[in-house]
Amino acid sequence: MPHANLTFSRLMVDCEGVSMDTQVEKERGDEEKEGGKSASILSPQLKAMIRIKKKYLKKSNSVRLAHNTNSVVSDGSLHPKSPQTRKSKRRKSRVLFPNDTLICKPKKECSRANPFLLLFSLIVFIQVYNAIENLDDHVLKYDLEGLERSLHREVFGQPEALEELMDHLNDYLSTYAHQKPLALSLHGACGVGKSHLGRLLARHFRSVVEDKLVVHYLSKHHCPLQDAARHCASKLAQRISEVVARAEEEEQIPFFILDDVELMPPPLLDILQTFLQTNQTNEFLNVVYVFLSSLVQREITAHVLQNSSTAGAHKPLRQALSLIHPLWTEPAVELIPLSLLEREHIIQCFLEEMTLEGFYPDLSNVERLADELAYHTAAGRQYAKTGCKQVVGKVNLL
Repeated sequence: MPHANLTFSRLMVDCEGVSMDTQVEKERGDEEKEGGKSASILSPQLKAMIRIKKKYLKKSNSVRLAHNTNSVVSDGSLHPKSPQTRKSKRRKSRVLFPNDTLICKPKKECSRANPFLLLFSLIVFIQVYNAIENLDDHVLKYDLEGLERSLHREVFGQPEALEELMDHLNDYLSTYAHQKPLALSLHGACGVGKSHLGRLLARHFRSVVEDKLVVHYLSKHHCPLQDAARHCASKLAQRISEVVARAEEEEQIPFFILDDVELMPPPLLDILQTFLQTNQTNEFLNVVYVFLSSLVQREITAHVLQNSSTAGAHKPLRQALSLIHPLWTEPAVELIPLSLLEREHIIQCFLEEMTLEGFYPDLSNVERLADELAYHTAAGRQYAKTGCKQVVGKVNLL
């Protein structure tokens, strides 16, 4: 009966997971009660398993004891690498805020940089808008749109030259501070409207700025004698200095329109070249010069007859003008060639002049008068050799 109890107990240990050591002690107790008469019923395999488990438990207990010992330093403090120390360090690195403090998390809708970004964008927009408005106001002061309409209405056959002229004026007059003066040098053959264009420019700018800030200089009138060239040059220099000083006081840009430049002696051209230098005071950099001449008219005529346009004529014209005087080598000088007038433009000149003189503009009579002029023929087009120069004389004969 004791053997049956032992067998039943062993089965209960295996099923319920009871400790092997407890079972062994129980067996020993039973054997002692029987007086040691019976031998141990444990098999050698079970005994080996019990010994292996004891060694494993002993080794595990020693490793756990060594780990706990290393976590404590000799002075009683925790080891720096122990889990408790790392956990405490993580706790200490946290920043604590008072309960009544509003903590703003770095979210997109709560970022403090957004208001400053919006404010900066608004400031930049206002500054750019004000700059554009100031530029528009500066251009509107000179009424360049009205000037352009007037030129296209009264100057015939020069759409390319007028467009180039207005582009330079718009760019230069859009601001008051400049690095160099603007010198527009218009060249064309006889009768293409150079002097008429100069009168229109002088009349317009005198109407938008003070009359004293616009100088219309005619070489035939202001310096008729070649012997007095140096005296004319000194008077022109003095006039330019006075007008520029007055314009600086009134914060405006003066205009100098010089006609018949081909008749100017070298001293006058030398004086004009000194005023086109960039190493001058600021008031002499805010000036507009308009030169009107028939220089290099042969080159312009040959180019127009060959190409039916003035496009591409700037480079050869500048080379030809640089041989006449170094004035046209200055960076401030912008060349604008005027084209030849065709037969239809001559008819417009006759109609305009007859209307001004009070004649009825009979088209058949106008065409008859236009046929009396001499023309160049190229690429199926007729270009007047003298332009509208003879129109006034023929109308006066009516």
